[in-house]
Amino acid sequence: MDTFIFLGVVGIYTLMTLFDAYAKRLNHQARYRPLPPVVADVYDEAAYQRWLSYSGERERLSNIQSLLSFVLILVLLIGGGFRWLAEWSLQTAPEGVDTLLFFGVLALFSMVLSMPFRYYRTFSIEERYGFNRSTRRTFFTDRLKGAVLVMLLGGVLLGLLVFAHATFGAFFFLAAFAGVMVVLLFINLFYVRLILPLFNRLEPLEEGTLKNRIEALAAAEDYEIAAISVMDASRRSSKLNAFFSGFSRFRRVVLFDTLLERFDEDEVLAVVAHEVGHAKHRDARRNLFFSAVSLLLLLVLLYAFVESDALYDAFGLEEAHFGFALLVFSLVARPIPLLLDLAGNAFTRRMEYRADAFAAARVDADTMVRVLKRLARENYSHLTPHPLYVMLHYSHPPIKDRIAALQGESA
Repeated sequence: MDTFIFLGVVGIYTLMTLFDAYAKRLNHQARYRPLPPVVADVYDEAAYQRWLSYSGERERLSNIQSLLSFVLILVLLIGGGFRWLAEWSLQTAPEGVDTLLFFGVLALFSMVLSMPFRYYRTFSIEERYGFNRSTRRTFFTDRLKGAVLVMLLGGVLLGLLVFAHATFGAFFFLAAFAGVMVVLLFINLFYVRLILPLFNRLEPLEEGTLKNRIEALAAAEDYEIAAISVMDASRRSSKLNAFFSGFSRFRRVVLFDTLLERFDEDEVLAVVAHEVGHAKHRDARRNLFFSAVSLLLLLVLLYAFVESDALYDAFGLEEAHFGFALLVFSLVARPIPLLLDLAGNAFTRRMEYRADAFAAARVDADTMVRVLKRLARENYSHLTPHPLYVMLHYSHPPIKDRIAALQGESA
């Protein structure tokens, strides 16, 4: 039985990794498909060849990083490295704290290993293709701040799980669910006010016709906005974006300064109208509900996994270790998040179509199509992604499908 469990964990992790690699390969090959008519004018020939080169370099680096990660995890799993770390943490720290120490060491190890890849991606690939605007000082400062933030928030979430398991027994999943949801809601509500300013400077959108038009659109839709801010995204990248954060009176609009630099007022208004469409359809609440159901399901399965003595016997651990069980669960339970992602991504892609239609009705369809094409061109989007990869990883429909829907045509 112990050998069966051990081989099962290794086998499932290996098969899921191979499946991910297969989906990436299909998506890579799909880059060479003929462009559908609805997006044929997004890139000229020179820009299209440049995109092929850019996306190819990013994929190769990602594949090398994924392969290294897979090999290291497999070696640590089979060779007993994770078991040794679990035993060391048990001997070093009090009960409960041992799990925090276990994951703290793993997080530090992961950060050190990923740093060269992040650096090369930023200062070689993104630099050569004109996207990077970050200095090395900003890059390393961001990494340090991010590491501290991950340690703090990750430590809180992990501490909640450990506390719930030690205190509530069979009701672990309910207590853990309540605690994690409170933390996630707090982050969602106060992300723009408390977390984002640690990395970016936010300034109020200056008075003028754009601000007046955004406020008029929000008022016409009875949509309350607490603040409209401009983020200095240009300090790090030339790519364009905008987003909304929070609920009700906590709603905040954040526009990248790069978006304002390159889009005219009609195009910016179309982007905002798309986000207002999400709010009118209560998409954030629907997403939150789906995430809550998914989280509860995973916590129920995690409890059954953590309580299995056979798991610890299979990997040679003489006593239970919550952190070790959580790590192995994250590897062996990958088919479950995959199925949840398939459903969740299909759900959110439908939301995007609705939000596009909402924006087109408030601005106009031609402007919305122009915005989608410009976003695709400026951000170097994949115009012909493979359907399987879309199902697995795309929360937004491919640009060609969004444009076809707006134009009432087939992609």
